[in-house]
Amino acid sequence: AGLRGLPAAAPRKPLVPVSARAYRAELAEGYRFLLRHRLLLAIVLMVMVTNGLDQGLSSVLLPVHAERHLGGSVELGLLTALFGGGALVGALLYGAVGDRFPRRTVFAVSFLVCGMPRFLVAAFVPGVSPLAVTMAASGVAAGMLNPILTTVTYEAVPDELRSRVSGALTAGVWVVMPLGGLAAGCLVEGVGLTAAFLVTGGVYFLATLSPLVFPAWRGMDVGAAADGGAAADKGTAMDREAAVNKEAAVSLSSAGRLRPTAASAEPSRHP
Repeated sequence: AGLRGLPAAAPRKPLVPVSARAYRAELAEGYRFLLRHRLLLAIVLMVMVTNGLDQGLSSVLLPVHAERHLGGSVELGLLTALFGGGALVGALLYGAVGDRFPRRTVFAVSFLVCGMPRFLVAAFVPGVSPLAVTMAASGVAAGMLNPILTTVTYEAVPDELRSRVSGALTAGVWVVMPLGGLAAGCLVEGVGLTAAFLVTGGVYFLATLSPLVFPAWRGMDVGAAADGGAAADKGTAMDREAAVNKEAAVSLSSAGRLRPTAASAEPSRHP
C-alpha cells in the first residue's frame, strides 16, 4: 500500500500477449529446472512435508488441544501470537547477524528447534506457560528459515527463469497443505490427540534431519562462499588501486612544487 503512486511500482502489462500454450511451456521449463537442481528439489520435498504437518498442527491439533486442556480460544490466540511475534524477531535477528554463520547449519538447527519441540510439549507437558515459551522460541527459529530460502533461491535461479521456478517452487511446498489438516483430523479421531501429536512430531523430526543427512544440502553454503570470494577480490582490487594512488601522490609531493625561474619571473621585453 505504501508503494501506490510510484511509477516504478505500477503494474506493467506484457508487451506481447501470453498465450496458454506459451504459459504451459514456460511453466514446464520452470519445473524442469527445479527437478534438475538437487538443492532446490531437496528444499521443495522437505518444506512440502513440514508445511503439511504445520497445517495439521495449526488447524486441528492445537485448536483441539486448546479446547480440551488449555482453556479455549484465548489461549490458542496467545500461542499463535507468540509464534508469530517470535518469527518476526527471528527474521530481524537473522538479517542482522545471520551472514556470520553457515546457512546450512542455521537452517538445520532452526528447523529442529521450531519443529518437534512443539509437538512434544503439547503432548506431555500440561498448562499454557510451557507451551507458550516453546511456541515463542519456535517462532524465533522459524523466522530465520524464509530469509535463507529466499537468498538461496535467488542465487541458484537465473534471472530469466526466476518467476517460473519461483512459481513451481511455491506450488510444490504448498501442495500437501490441504491434506495436512485432513490427516491430522483423521489421526485425532483414530488414535487420539496425544498419539496424533507424537506421530506428526516424529514425522516432522525425520523431515528436519534431511539437511544433516543428504549431501545436496551442502550447496546452501556454495553461494555464500562465492559472494565472500567476490567481495574479497573486490576489496583486494580496491586496496591495490588505493596503494597506486598513494604511491603517485608520494612521488608528486617528493618532487616539490614547481617554482618559476628567474628568467620567467622577469617581464618579457620586446624590441
